[in-house]
Amino acid sequence: MIQHKDKEIYFIDYSNIKTSEEFLRTIRKAGAYREKVKALGKKDLLILVDITASYFNVEILDELKKAGRIIKEISKKEAIVGVTGYKRVLLQIIQTFTNLHFNIFNTLEEAKNWLVSE
Repeated sequence: MIQHKDKEIYFIDYSNIKTSEEFLRTIRKAGAYREKVKALGKKDLLILVDITASYFNVEILDELKKAGRIIKEISKKEAIVGVTGYKRVLLQIIQTFTNLHFNIFNTLEEAKNWLVSE
């Protein structure tokens, strides 16, 4: 969790991950937290994901689709940073399978400001 303008944002940092093993480990670690939040019945998280300069493959895409289903249940707003090139297509696939609608931003600061705006 990070603070921005007196609000909490659940920050998922997938930036600069260069191997599928590391990415999958990070997804699973974040997943444990999401499961706890879901069990508590919380449904108003502000979620920020950073995928800047990260490696993707089909296995990672499948895990992100699973994670996205839980995110949809616990989030109020979702923002993502680092979506360039083929990642834009992958994000569209994830959004199609999860019905999530991440807003894409160029910088973390822009994303944080949007998340905390009403």
